[in-house]
Amino acid sequence: MCLWKNEKISKYIEINPKETLHKGTLAKKIGMDKLKPFCRDVSEYEVTEYSGGVKFRNGDTIMARITPCLENGKTAMVNILEENEVGFGSTEYIVFRAKKGIADEDFVFYLVLSPIVRDTAIKSMVGSSGRQRVQIGVIQDMEVPFPDLNIQRKIASILKNIDDKIMINSRINNNLEQQAKAIFKSWFIDLEPFDKKMPSDWKIGTIHDLAKDVICGKTPSTKKSEYYGFEIPFITIPDMHGKTYIVTTERYLSKLGASLQPKKSLPKNSVCVSCIGTAGLVSLVSEESQTNQQINSIIPKDDFSPYYIYLLMQTLSNTINKLGQSGSTIVNLNKSQFGKIQVTIPTLSVMLKFDEIISPLFKKILQNQKENLKLISLRDSLLPKLLSGELDVSNIDL
Repeated sequence: MCLWKNEKISKYIEINPKETLHKGTLAKKIGMDKLKPFCRDVSEYEVTEYSGGVKFRNGDTIMARITPCLENGKTAMVNILEENEVGFGSTEYIVFRAKKGIADEDFVFYLVLSPIVRDTAIKSMVGSSGRQRVQIGVIQDMEVPFPDLNIQRKIASILKNIDDKIMINSRINNNLEQQAKAIFKSWFIDLEPFDKKMPSDWKIGTIHDLAKDVICGKTPSTKKSEYYGFEIPFITIPDMHGKTYIVTTERYLSKLGASLQPKKSLPKNSVCVSCIGTAGLVSLVSEESQTNQQINSIIPKDDFSPYYIYLLMQTLSNTINKLGQSGSTIVNLNKSQFGKIQVTIPTLSVMLKFDEIISPLFKKILQNQKENLKLISLRDSLLPKLLSGELDVSNIDL
């Protein structure tokens, strides 16, 4: 029989463990922007001089302590360091390290990710509006149910297997997108299939020439709760980060809210481009959606490849980002300016041939993204049941 004990977190987990990293030392840094919402794995980091911030090792869990990053699921398990290597990150992280012999590092990650810790952390926040932070003392003193080490490992193994599959799908998608970009570069930048010369029947036009319509989104009144619901995805810039397809959004419109602005509706395979702040993000729409006013979207002309337009916009990302800023001032690249950006337009026959080659890659990407969505839902439904002992794993063999 498994014995669960309510114990202070600090008995099993070291909070913000001390590590040595001298200022000016080159080290791997995990910035807040590198963490994906509710995602275990860290896929990006930078190597830079240490000048301050929390320090950690592989196997540690890092959790954002500031609003809205914590609420948005900025929690991850460090996995990018070598043995005995020390990395660092934002001062706005809390670092959790499993104490050897009594706590499993994977279990600690899922405990921190779970509502058991997250909800308490969010409720403990203090400070001015928009800059509220978790009180570390509250986390250290909170009591949570801990099973013995063997049960911790069994619980972690179940959840880890799900996250491992999510990671595999994400890596496959990254590889597929890199293949698509390489083919695009070969065809439309290096012009390798065309003797490295732009064919005479291609045109230099504008984004407007690719589009049936260019749509700048709009936010329905947030004072009208009936405009929001669960029916129509409402895309904002945070939904686009690291996403080839947008398969889920933070907010949804009701059918009523969407019906009030029908000209803002985007069909599947429209191409969204962020045009303010983090300008130059590009994503494809996976179903009928609407966006806010910070996003311009291209509805491709009939028979024009949405994948050509998506990959083309990726190559223009830096240009769009620069146009979305004016010196130190952030400006919104409006629909008219966006639509006038110059682009290369191949013949329809070339675009269709390209689409035949490339579309299977994007269909697989979408399939994997949708599967990951289901896996995340499964993990999140199991998480509280496993970590409360509601689901008994004592008879499961590792």
